[in-house]
Amino acid sequence: SKTFTATGIGLAIAENRLKLTDKVVSFFPASLPDTISDYMKIMTVKDLLMMSTGIAVEPRLGQDDEWVRSFLSRTPASKPGTVFKYYNTATFMLSAIVQQVTGETLFDYLQPRIFKPLEIKGIDWDLNPQGINLGLMGLRLRTEDMGKFGQLLLQKGNWNGKQLIPEEWVREATAFKIKSEGGTDKTPPELN
Repeated sequence: SKTFTATGIGLAIAENRLKLTDKVVSFFPASLPDTISDYMKIMTVKDLLMMSTGIAVEPRLGQDDEWVRSFLSRTPASKPGTVFKYYNTATFMLSAIVQQVTGETLFDYLQPRIFKPLEIKGIDWDLNPQGINLGLMGLRLRTEDMGKFGQLLLQKGNWNGKQLIPEEWVREATAFKIKSEGGTDKTPPELN
């Protein structure tokens, strides 16, 4: 689910609907809380993609929560873009951004761009209570369809002679970005 979500962001960037440097808060003027932390104000789309939001604790969001507002109300513990921390809600926010800039759910946005060209059928993607695809999980598709998507990425976004995903985006999305804190450093030397 997360890779499909990131691909949606890459396609929207290629269509000049947003930039990696856009501030997350800029997409949701109607969902802004009364108070926004300084770090939240500077968080970018790239920070969400790199899971470097600076937010230390993953919220538990339920049916009664307004998920976007809940995210924007958080106070990052560290400056966005400086520390990797696996954070599912960052990927949800990417899905919400795609919906904001395209006027359609991420699932519907990807239909003509990825799912139909790859002949992926009989799939669905869970929505949150506000009608936004989860992005972080909930995409159900067959194993062979995941294989097609993986092959598309291995082919640098090209499928049957057609460039579905910009080659530069595939390269950018699969490149090393940020070291993880904690644990032992097992990063291969060529990625340092």
